Amino acid sequence: MLALILEHIKTKKAVYLLVAISLLIYDASLIIPTKVVQSLVDHMSHDQLSQVSLRNHIFILIVATFLSYATAYLWHLKLFQEAVAFKSHLQQRAFKKLVLMRTPYYDKFRSGDMMTRFSTDVEALMDFIGYGLMIILYAGGMFAFIIPTMFFISWQMTLIGMIPIVLGVFLTYFMTKKQELLVEEAREAISTLSDQVLETVEGIRVMRAYSKKDFLATEFERKTGAIAEKWNRIASIRGLYFPVFTTMIALSTILVLVTGLSFLQKGLISLGQVLALQLYLVSLIEPFSMLADFILVFQTGNTSFAKLNQVIQTGDDMEEDGTKSLAKIEIIRLKDYSFRYPKSNHDTLKKLNLTLKQGQTLGIIGKTGSGKTSLVRQFLRQYPKGEGLLEVNGCDILDYKRKALESHIGYVPQEHILFSKTVWQNIAMGKSGAEESDILAAIETASFTEDLAHLSQGLETEIGERGLSISGGQKQRIAIARAFLGQPDLLILDDSLSAVDARTEAAIIANIQSERQGKTSIIVSHRLSAIQHADWIIVLEDGEIVEEGKPSDLYQLGGWYYQQYLRQEGKEVRDVSI
Repeated sequence: MLALILEHIKTKKAVYLLVAISLLIYDASLIIPTKVVQSLVDHMSHDQLSQVSLRNHIFILIVATFLSYATAYLWHLKLFQEAVAFKSHLQQRAFKKLVLMRTPYYDKFRSGDMMTRFSTDVEALMDFIGYGLMIILYAGGMFAFIIPTMFFISWQMTLIGMIPIVLGVFLTYFMTKKQELLVEEAREAISTLSDQVLETVEGIRVMRAYSKKDFLATEFERKTGAIAEKWNRIASIRGLYFPVFTTMIALSTILVLVTGLSFLQKGLISLGQVLALQLYLVSLIEPFSMLADFILVFQTGNTSFAKLNQVIQTGDDMEEDGTKSLAKIEIIRLKDYSFRYPKSNHDTLKKLNLTLKQGQTLGIIGKTGSGKTSLVRQFLRQYPKGEGLLEVNGCDILDYKRKALESHIGYVPQEHILFSKTVWQNIAMGKSGAEESDILAAIETASFTEDLAHLSQGLETEIGERGLSISGGQKQRIAIARAFLGQPDLLILDDSLSAVDARTEAAIIANIQSERQGKTSIIVSHRLSAIQHADWIIVLEDGEIVEEGKPSDLYQLGGWYYQQYLRQEGKEVRDVSI
């Protein structure tokens, strides 16, 4: 954590130098009044206080007061402005990492945990570089000015007065260890709570349907109670710091007073100096009491840094980016290609052999869990490449720049991800600088024109978070229109017609045939009607191609495709395996 903060400070040397200087002046201005009081008392005790001397002392007090207010405003403003800038920089740095990472990266973090790292943890680091750094500079400056000044007055009395304070420091160390464990536990509890909140928001309709509101409320209450209990325990430890140090300072004051009277009788010290030592000790109460805040801010910041640093330093285990550009996708070839997920012990795809040429449409069908989505993910490079050959235009897919490959692919996943924006904005993501005519053409291809007319504000209709205000079929067609908009060389529809009716499906398929002449398409579906126009169909089972060919050829084989065809046509099926 300290390395990250020092890196930030180095980039803003001038600002932090100004903050440090202003804080030192501020600290000095706070101890000047004590020095003035010492001088006044000594002058009065020796009957040496004149009108001129009194005016001079008052003038010094006024200057010190002005300096303290002016410098306090300056360092407050600059220090906390930079803390906000640091927070913004850190969030941007982490977010840039997120958008570059592939699917394996996101498998390593829970969604709620990721949210906590981006919000609570970044705030904790901002608190440290703002409030925490202020405590370091302020308290450090006070110690640097006060303790040497006390030694200059009387090193013997200062050493005696420091005995209880040193004892207080040791007690603080042991309390700190216990508090550190509680801070880590509280941080994990907050992360778990964020997970539940996110899951509840995303699945609220299901929760209501199954009448789980009371259960969720009870569970939420339990988790928030656990967090509160941990922070209460932290507060109970933190609350001990101030009494400990005020008690130690009080003991130091008594020791200095008793010793001072003895020294005063012997003529080794003046009355003003004894009083000054007392006031200096009292001035140490605030810096020491702020130690409790600093310890908590440091521990929270250190724990949060470890969590946030995981986000920044963790990789996605993907291969290095290629160097080749790609003009267009002409042919895709797999030979003896196998793939397994990073945490799996068995292959999801096994020895696949497939060739897909420009202009062809490939249909992929199979039972649930047969590897259909896993196969299309290989073309998208969402996971590290498996074993065997996977080529695009005769070159290994890893040879190409990811961005170059992605620019030629349009993808509609099963989840039909939409954003809390307008219909226009969601579709326009498919192509930079898209015109209205382009968007309307994509909408027509996705058979969404009629639905658009019924939306309250047409293209400017807000669809809500994850498209909550529209139906599942409308979500799918907006996602399809987004993929169509860019006119990609390769269009992948991963079971993207499951929520539309048969008439709409037929219209979309017809549009694909007419609008994508000479372009390649891959359609994954459970409905055979969606792939009847395909040039080639493969049937997957346990990651293997068990049937392949044209639709008419597969029908004649009498295998899984044939049985599914009869089933979906409502005819009698014998020995169906689904």
